[in-house]
Amino acid sequence: MTLYLQIFFTSLAFSFGILHLILYIYNTRFKSNLFFSIFLFLYALNIFFDYQASLASSFEESLIFLRIHRGVVPYNPIFALLFIYYAFDVKIPKHFWLIVAALIVTGFFAVLEPNRNFEYVQYAFLPIPLEATRVFIIAIKDKKYDAWIIASGFILLFLFSSYDLLLDLNIMQPVHNITNGYPFGFVCLIVASSIYLARDFAKVNKKIIDQEITNREMEIKQRFLLEEDARKSKELEEARSLQLAMLPQCSNKLNGLEVCFSMKTAAEVGGDYYDYIISKDGVITFAIGDATGHGMKAGIMVSVIKSLFQTQGHLQDIPAFFNTCSQTIKQMHLGNLYMALMLIQVEGNRLTVSSAGMPPVFIYRKHTKSIEEFLIKGMPLGAVPSFDYKSIQTRLDPGDTVLLMSDGFPELFNNQDEMLDYHRVKEIFLEAAEQSPNDLINHLFNAGNNWLNGRDQHDDMTFIAFRYPMQPTKIADGLPAMRT
Repeated sequence: MTLYLQIFFTSLAFSFGILHLILYIYNTRFKSNLFFSIFLFLYALNIFFDYQASLASSFEESLIFLRIHRGVVPYNPIFALLFIYYAFDVKIPKHFWLIVAALIVTGFFAVLEPNRNFEYVQYAFLPIPLEATRVFIIAIKDKKYDAWIIASGFILLFLFSSYDLLLDLNIMQPVHNITNGYPFGFVCLIVASSIYLARDFAKVNKKIIDQEITNREMEIKQRFLLEEDARKSKELEEARSLQLAMLPQCSNKLNGLEVCFSMKTAAEVGGDYYDYIISKDGVITFAIGDATGHGMKAGIMVSVIKSLFQTQGHLQDIPAFFNTCSQTIKQMHLGNLYMALMLIQVEGNRLTVSSAGMPPVFIYRKHTKSIEEFLIKGMPLGAVPSFDYKSIQTRLDPGDTVLLMSDGFPELFNNQDEMLDYHRVKEIFLEAAEQSPNDLINHLFNAGNNWLNGRDQHDDMTFIAFRYPMQPTKIADGLPAMRT
């Protein structure tokens, strides 16, 4: 009977040890499987040599097996504690190493005197159930409800081991001739721990599968978003191309004027606008504007103003045209979308300017090599249904250069959060005022890039520059330098 028990308990421990070692190799993150498999291998050796000592044919042979048994025993609780530490993600405490030292030292003496010194090993065992209980309490507090499964296995092992201790102390007699009770407790621990590890492994695998499903869904969603972004980017680029196609390009000569238009947007679709029309009697009207914000909404506003400008800009005086635009915008219920706009009419050497919330006009006077600034205050279009817009007139002399701009250029900020501002714009304008309008605008853009010094542009920048010819075709005699 003893031989059959030896074979059964040893084979059981060894088989489960191999199983949990394979589980660890399959997923090395679960170190609890590794320590439990080592614990099982040691217990298999423990049981084997314990039974071999009782089956030995001589005292000397029995003593050899008993010494091996005593050398193996102290390491069982060491790996049992490591197993429960890792099973419940509990940090290994410093006193664990004191327990290890006590077990190793007492085990050494037990090897020297297997019968007389083994009780010291048993004394070193006493902290083990206390430490295991502490870990189980922590696990339950951390809502690891399956901790009771392993706890029940250790309780049964402790009870059967206590039975052996009572036998060794001659406090009680064997029940049904069972002199080794701990192997039965060990079977209970194997079953309980394997159930726990299997449940834990299944939970983790489920989490992994759920995570893979989540990752797959996120990947599909991300791919969809990328495709959607690509589609929107394509649409915005097409809208930008359409918007730019609607705007005039630089012209060497426009009714005798050397003209250049240019815009650098801060988004795919800009909110700035520039344009011109020429009436039948040769009057040129330039328009430059700035819609609130930028992007698609601002692009819609630009399209509305362009349509109004091209169809009605030459039929009314400028203040009347502004009020027509405001009333149209109000009727379209565009919310908080507004349009700052400036119109300049050039008839001969007469320049008429009216503004609805735009920056000042700068004129370089060639004969004095100085810059004049004309600022006209007015509400942006669409803010109110009607407003008393003002106009000014001035005379252009041969070689004078006019510069119109949106506020994106003077309101550039550098890395020190300093704004470029209008006084610096006048200085930059003066540096290139004698150059062609095209070169002048390139100079302005280069100055803006230098001022940004790598910082992002946050608003559209738009310029119109034109030079009055040295030999004008029509002169408005008697026109004063400026009148309002």
